[in-house]
Amino acid sequence: MPKRHTECWVAALCIFAASLSTMNHARLPAQEPTQQQNTPATKAPAGSTAAVKPDERPRPSDPLIDVQRGTLAIVITAPHGGLEDVPGVPLRVNRNAYRFVTGNDANTRLLAHELAKDIEKRLGGKPYYVTARFHRKYIDANREAAHAYESPAAKPYYDGYHDTIAEFCREVLAKHGSGLLIDVHGQAVYKDEILVGTIGGETVPLLRQRFGVEALVGKTGMVGCLQAAHLKTMPALDATDLNVPRFNGGFTVQNYGSHKPGGLDAIQFEYGSHYRALDQIGTTARKSAEGVERFYLRYMVRR
Repeated sequence: MPKRHTECWVAALCIFAASLSTMNHARLPAQEPTQQQNTPATKAPAGSTAAVKPDERPRPSDPLIDVQRGTLAIVITAPHGGLEDVPGVPLRVNRNAYRFVTGNDANTRLLAHELAKDIEKRLGGKPYYVTARFHRKYIDANREAAHAYESPAAKPYYDGYHDTIAEFCREVLAKHGSGLLIDVHGQAVYKDEILVGTIGGETVPLLRQRFGVEALVGKTGMVGCLQAAHLKTMPALDATDLNVPRFNGGFTVQNYGSHKPGGLDAIQFEYGSHYRALDQIGTTARKSAEGVERFYLRYMVRR
């Protein structure tokens, strides 16, 4: 075939291939952007190196808790003294929740802080503390999660409170080998008494194993030390039954007692309403700190 005819055939084939390509592109729809292209990247919380998972909520910038990292082997908690609203969280209304209560324990947050200050004055070191500023009508921090709140938006506040307690307990154990957790509450049934709740001794097994039951109810034990500071208590001195009526110990001491891995000897202080009156807070904190000091020096300080 002459060279001129060959060139004509090649040119014709090129034109035909180009037209097929144009037709195919015209028939294909424009590529849809992927979901990842449409969705902005999720930001990790400040200080985190991992992205937030879809089912996790980032911690709020203000977790509505008061926190003090200490030096002593003492952790003070107060879950029911807060008065603040929780942003985006509705009131709790499920009366079928375990021991459903929405009222706060008046002045217990203030009492916990004053107790911490007086302990520091007496022992020369800071106790740890974690106290809730959020109101109990939104979150009951002394209940397990299933009964503590009803809105998923409350979970970061609840978790922030309990994660901090757990962290402080671990730190106390690492530094001191053992420690004391005091959970501060209020009750109005026994107005002039402090109910020393340990679920019948269940939350202080390490203390009892090392020193016997007298470390709890004996003259030199917690009950005796509080009474020596002129505070009325239940159980009574040298009681054979370590239980107290109605306020025997809640979720906090159950969850962070020395019967649990990573726990401390945990005691619930249920202050009667007369001890929590505003004009009595200073006196109550001072006397309580005196009792705790006696107990701490005898049972918690390594010799």
